[in-house]
Amino acid sequence: MGKKRLGQGTIAGRPGHTSHTTTRLSTMTSPPLLNCSADNIFTAQQEDFRLFMNMPLSLAGMITNVINIIVFLDAEMRTQLVNHFLLALSISDFLLLLFNFFFNIFPVIATMSTSVALQDSYPLILWYAYPLALITQTCGVYFTVLVSVHRYLGVCHPFRAKRWVSSQPVRLAIAFSILFSIALNIPTWMELEIARCHSHQWNQQLRTITLTALKASRLYLLIAKVIIYTIVMFLVPFTVLIVVNIRIIIALKQSTHLRSMHSSARVENRSRILQNFQLLKASKYSDVFSKFSKLSNVSPGMKPTPSSLKGGLRDRSVTFMLLAIVLIFLICNVIPFLNNCVEAWRIYTSSEDGEENEELDREPQAWFDISVELGNILISLNSSSSLFVYLFFSSKYRSIIKQWLGLQRRTRVNGVALTTAVAAQKALELGMFPEEAERRERRRSAFGMARGGCGKGRGVIGRPRLASTGARKNQMQLMITSRTSSQPESIDEAVEDEFNEIEAKE
Repeated sequence: MGKKRLGQGTIAGRPGHTSHTTTRLSTMTSPPLLNCSADNIFTAQQEDFRLFMNMPLSLAGMITNVINIIVFLDAEMRTQLVNHFLLALSISDFLLLLFNFFFNIFPVIATMSTSVALQDSYPLILWYAYPLALITQTCGVYFTVLVSVHRYLGVCHPFRAKRWVSSQPVRLAIAFSILFSIALNIPTWMELEIARCHSHQWNQQLRTITLTALKASRLYLLIAKVIIYTIVMFLVPFTVLIVVNIRIIIALKQSTHLRSMHSSARVENRSRILQNFQLLKASKYSDVFSKFSKLSNVSPGMKPTPSSLKGGLRDRSVTFMLLAIVLIFLICNVIPFLNNCVEAWRIYTSSEDGEENEELDREPQAWFDISVELGNILISLNSSSSLFVYLFFSSKYRSIIKQWLGLQRRTRVNGVALTTAVAAQKALELGMFPEEAERRERRRSAFGMARGGCGKGRGVIGRPRLASTGARKNQMQLMITSRTSSQPESIDEAVEDEFNEIEAKE
């Protein structure tokens, strides 16, 4: 059986996608060794795109993603679960750029060099980089989907997200995405193989990369590249991202409308809020609540301060930051998606022996090659631009960078004060003040009478309290902060981070 030597390799929409039409193949049937030739492996346009555009972008992107990884590993960033997804996304982007360099750029450098070692080593490096690049790209796509779904739950279903989303489900989702990406790309390890060829230039045997029978099979290309790849890497992620982010945008508009309505009704509700504050001050938790009020910057007059609004503004900034990441992802993957559609059509219309339709042969090949290279550059741009999005939207990210540069000192939060604030938050959520306790006792008595005197059991005590936890939580947050958002919070940024960390451990 003859071997096909992989010559001019291109990628259509993703690193490592060897174009079925732009690959120059030389079929050898009788000689045991292929003839090595470094001539005409890459066109001049491909060399220019990869060396002068893709390579600087990839190197810069690896540096920016290393910065992202270090920042998201900081203790201050690990308190928020969404940053776990962003850490995983930064790692996958770094690895994607690294493997993309060895798959797309290093072969160009090796073929242009006069080093025998580079000429002999690049096929082996390419054989490993090809499937690894596909695995990391799949991980990056689905990490982006997970980030959007996580934010959708936080914005549109905040209380469900508080119950469902914890550190363990987040870790499981990340692990499942990695395993899914590995399993999906297992066949790519069998698409290429290393062979020996005789180099007339060096008068010795060198390694070369060849296509296997699996990669040359039209049926495999139709199933793996046309159907599975298009559905898994484009249709499903694009559909989920578009639907989820439209829902998030609608929720943000509704939240803005509610905030404006709440501002107009603030004067009417002030007297009722003052009465609730007086009730809280008269309770046996007055000392704890006093400390909690100081930490929260809440005054008896319920005039919102910049600190009391910081949490809500930061929530919206995080939401806009994730929307920007998704928007960049969608824009940068439009051309790769179109390239994949063209490639799928060419595979579908090709004959059984791999020859293509004559009408498609008349298509300007140079324009398609340029489109493929632009798609590669956009993929590198998508993986390299996240640092600037984080710097623009995340105040905590900027703060950590300033601390590195010596422009800002790291402030340590009083642990005792944080513990007191969290205890007060829990006490208020459970309704631990006289009026709520009395109502709970009445409900418990009524429920016990309905059960024929069996209401004194342990299970009966907890049910009425759990049934109204959400309502009391809404009332408590309205009394304390008088602000509305998709996820109301009543403590400042430091207290909120400590509370999130405790919730994550639970």
